[in-house]
Amino acid sequence: MALRLVYRSYGGENRKGRPEYFDKKACLYSFLRAAEQAPGEVELVFVNNGPIAEDRTELMRHAGTIVELPGVGVHASYASALDLAIDGRWPDTDVVWFSEDDYLYRPEAFAALARAAEEMPEADYLALYGSSPDAPHTQPDPSLHHPRTWTSLPPWRVGDQQWVRFYSTTATFGARIGRLRADRGIFSWCTVPHKNMFRDHDTCLVYQGFEPHSYRRLARDLVGGAPGTPREKFREAVMAPFLMATNLRAHRRAGNRRLLVGPSPNLATHVETGYIASGTDWAAVARAAREWGEPANIPA
Repeated sequence: MALRLVYRSYGGENRKGRPEYFDKKACLYSFLRAAEQAPGEVELVFVNNGPIAEDRTELMRHAGTIVELPGVGVHASYASALDLAIDGRWPDTDVVWFSEDDYLYRPEAFAALARAAEEMPEADYLALYGSSPDAPHTQPDPSLHHPRTWTSLPPWRVGDQQWVRFYSTTATFGARIGRLRADRGIFSWCTVPHKNMFRDHDTCLVYQGFEPHSYRRLARDLVGGAPGTPREKFREAVMAPFLMATNLRAHRRAGNRRLLVGPSPNLATHVETGYIASGTDWAAVARAAREWGEPANIPA
């Protein structure tokens, strides 16, 4: 089993709230440092959406292969990365990791990911950051519908790390390539009604075979009973049929229901104020990543 790391970068910035220690170069350093510690065969591919700052691009050139996209939308960028992984270049038994460019990684993150993938063959998807009712100290804690048929599983011990069943993760996640290929349609479906949103929570629950939405709430929304302004009520009413159909997509045969697992505490974090994973001093991780990267200049 080889580990394929696909890093998606966007040249611009967004309006998300960020802690003072955030910058994309520190995130890239933390990714490269963690990749350096991963065992076995590791390949890095950088999918760059539009022009990327030259100092970061130079680091990417030394570390792996760059795929340039001509400033496409966020959905097209995501789809390009997913399709790259399942286009036949890599065996179905390999594990692919997709990373957005605003995540920090603990140094041992990819080594732990590779070991978990080896020791937990039943795991179809793996996360380093995400939510679980079995690990409520992680953030963000899911405030969405708790699936009626959700079943908790005993934790797995991999080395000195505990892994648990996750509700969901984000667009930064890992998958066995064969499973991702079989589930590709679910990832497309969950982006259908949105311009800049992935519905990650829905995606993860659907491929695991759990309905992500309450029918009672959807029925309320459909008849205009959602809270909020008239415009918000209208939006929820329009979305209700799509979300009902999303629930139906979760009705999968037992053999097609996937297992998503992740470490507790998280080994990576989305660097957005209010969504920082607990259990780690991420400011120290960012600082150490800069210290690791800047003097070394990342040798080829």
